[in-house]
Amino acid sequence: MFKYLRRPLLMMTRSVSSNLSGTATTKLTTRTAGTLIEVNKALNGWEKKLKDAGVQDTDFNLKCIVSHVLKQKFNTVPDDFAHLKFDSTQLADFERFCEARCARMPLQHIIGEWDFMDITLKTSPTVFIPRPETEEFVRLVIENYRNVKHVDMLEVGCGSGAMSLSMLHELPQVDATAIERSKAATALAWENAKLLGLQERFKVYNHTMEVDKYMPEQLQDEQYDLIISNPPYVKTDEFQYLHPEVVVYENLNALDGGSDGLRVASLVFDLACLHLRPGGKLWLELGNEHPPLVKTIMNLKYQGRLQFVDSYLDQYKRERFVQLQKV
Repeated sequence: MFKYLRRPLLMMTRSVSSNLSGTATTKLTTRTAGTLIEVNKALNGWEKKLKDAGVQDTDFNLKCIVSHVLKQKFNTVPDDFAHLKFDSTQLADFERFCEARCARMPLQHIIGEWDFMDITLKTSPTVFIPRPETEEFVRLVIENYRNVKHVDMLEVGCGSGAMSLSMLHELPQVDATAIERSKAATALAWENAKLLGLQERFKVYNHTMEVDKYMPEQLQDEQYDLIISNPPYVKTDEFQYLHPEVVVYENLNALDGGSDGLRVASLVFDLACLHLRPGGKLWLELGNEHPPLVKTIMNLKYQGRLQFVDSYLDQYKRERFVQLQKV
């Protein structure tokens, strides 16, 4: 179905992106110049438009946009928007952002930043948005390392830096190195590290992992206590079922795990054999069908090098997270 939606969505994307970077229309500015309008009145009709566009959880979406337009924290904005008002510029912004959301542009790209655990990250349309399940994954890893004296950590495919920077923010005993194949994501991760004041404990390298070229030249001899990764795990033939927000607006390279969803994860297994210290752990976030398969792969292909420790469920009771250990 999405192959038929994609062309009009892409056309709408170009229009929305242009409008987001432009100024309010003359008609709108004239209508509201010098006046304030109650937020509740400005909301009229938008819930239906969002629902008609296929957007779920419209209350949450509208509150996010209102909070952003008013430059207020989400949790400080009342759910009923009582006593809140827009000026003409804010009203123009609100309507343009709602139009963008109706075009299925992700909230994170509309707002330009997003909270991940206890940190706020700058976002970019070229960089994959971390999901709530990834927060669960990171919390699980953090709890396993909270009382460890020192941890040298490597992240494979850091994207915006969400996982590494959350670990650094929560655990002062961690030093993190990351590799990332996207130049845009590498730059964004470094920018986020500086914005959060974590750049002294974070290094990131632009590098495309390949067989027998798992790490950049500068890191060829490095070993780590912990490796974490949320590699692409969507099977190529499952892309047709992805939401328009993903198909149109996301970097699909950050999702494509090949025919079995483990194309990149398999490279991470080999990297871990070379760059984990004995007893070191590899933690992965994968698709819900992958943990049993990974256990089989460890027993058949990596015996004596890596061993399967355990798998864990996410909040939806799906088996998603895997812990392996260097033998």
